[in-house]
Amino acid sequence: MLKIVKGVCAAAPLVIISLAWIPPQASAQLLPCIPGLTCASPDNTPPTVRITSPASGATVSGTITVTADASDNVGVAGVQFKYNGINFDAEDNFPPYTATAYTNNIPDGSYTLTAVARDAAGNQTTSAPVTITISNAPPPPEAVKRYEETDASVRYGIGWNRRDDDFRGTGWYAWSGGAAAESMTPGAQATFTFTGTSVTWIGMRGYDSGIARVFVDGVFVSEVDMFMRSNEIHVPIFTASGLTNSSHTLTIEATGRKNGDSQAASSPLALVVVDAFDVPAPVVSQLQDTDPDLSFTTGWTPWDNSKPWSSWFATDSTTPGARARLPFIGTSISWIGYRGPDAGIASVYLDGSFAGEVDLYNPGQRVQAIVFTSPTMADANHTLTIEATGRKNANSTGTRVVVDAFLVTTLGRRFEETDPSITYTGNWDQGNFNRAWSMRTVTVSGEPGAQATFTFSGTSVSWIGSRKSTTGIARVYLDGAFVTEIDTYSPTDGLQDTIFRTSGLAAGTHTLTIEVTGRKNAASSSAYIVVDAFDARP
Repeated sequence: MLKIVKGVCAAAPLVIISLAWIPPQASAQLLPCIPGLTCASPDNTPPTVRITSPASGATVSGTITVTADASDNVGVAGVQFKYNGINFDAEDNFPPYTATAYTNNIPDGSYTLTAVARDAAGNQTTSAPVTITISNAPPPPEAVKRYEETDASVRYGIGWNRRDDDFRGTGWYAWSGGAAAESMTPGAQATFTFTGTSVTWIGMRGYDSGIARVFVDGVFVSEVDMFMRSNEIHVPIFTASGLTNSSHTLTIEATGRKNGDSQAASSPLALVVVDAFDVPAPVVSQLQDTDPDLSFTTGWTPWDNSKPWSSWFATDSTTPGARARLPFIGTSISWIGYRGPDAGIASVYLDGSFAGEVDLYNPGQRVQAIVFTSPTMADANHTLTIEATGRKNANSTGTRVVVDAFLVTTLGRRFEETDPSITYTGNWDQGNFNRAWSMRTVTVSGEPGAQATFTFSGTSVSWIGSRKSTTGIARVYLDGAFVTEIDTYSPTDGLQDTIFRTSGLAAGTHTLTIEVTGRKNAASSSAYIVVDAFDARP
């Protein structure tokens, strides 16, 4: 294009014509034309623009690239991308026109994307909108389905017997579904056929429990010793995870053998109990009535340990209005208590709202009974409150309400302290089975500097351990960086407790390290640190 420059000669008025090349896209900015000369018309034509990716209706997550095509009769000066009318990323001035969107920085939901193209003359066009759905939150957990031992999907070989609530006339245990299957016959097998990526065998651990062999899809995977110093029912015995989402078999085989520490060493008892199966495998912590987070108002007293309570002890009340309150983080909770001829009526509250009344009367005594289970809730902080009402069934002889333990379900996957993803440095004592630990055992150390490091992939992790009168102070590191120091001392016993939890991590591989300091609270009798398990979430 030609530009006309008018100048003045010093000697006399003179018009000087200078020829200069001006880029086409600057044509709209020309000075007014001089009469008699040919000038370019102003650029009044707007660009065209359309978003080419993502497609309208797409569901996206994480970091995405948004692209657009744009053109103009003279030239596109730049394209600015927007979501819900708000700019994101810098304007792109050269094709191909793109922008980077970090969708995990904004809440999940529906958003409208547009692209605004402009030219040098100031003309601009907004593209047709593209609607996308941002979904960065993990999908809701698959509902856990319980298959009782009587389900058609469970097949038994020779050597299995039914064990109901009136086992051997004692009337102690409240099995899942009212009954369980047991065997002490070497080679006796029970096979569960299921579809899914994980499964948990629910059974019994105790002083007369034996050793079983476990097979997945016909392949031997583990030998499980179920000996424990306290009797624990409806507890996880074995979990298989990371399976293909297809049909599988889990086979349990009684060996007739038992742990050398078994109190039944002089008797033929080496019990293997099949109570139920859960698909997929849930993450469950069993908290005791001595848990430090559990608080009681006046009117509660420890009940005698002549009955096989979980971890030996339970707490009961007959005082109207007496309350037990447990705060927890999880998606559901079950109250383990007592049903019997002298049991009363309790009121249950969830997050301060009345959740129902539970009539605990039963003609026979039922110990470790699951008397209440909450509906599935948001994965958040909650409280469960149990209130003795002082009322009873007309057939009951008393108003007793018992708190024995709780089952708290959370999201993710549990890795036991024996998992190969955990490495130990220093001196650790492994295989402690003296309490009601997760999957029977824990690893313990009191050596200053001893470390347990869990390597995981996910955005959240929890350390499951213990708070007791014999535990000390630990240091916690995430990805090698110091996070906090935790005093695990408690005057009462907290088993399978969540000692440390963190969330909001970047998706990917991380490490959580627990370090023994060798130091302790002045009230503690020792400085031991307990590693029971780790829970990781996607």
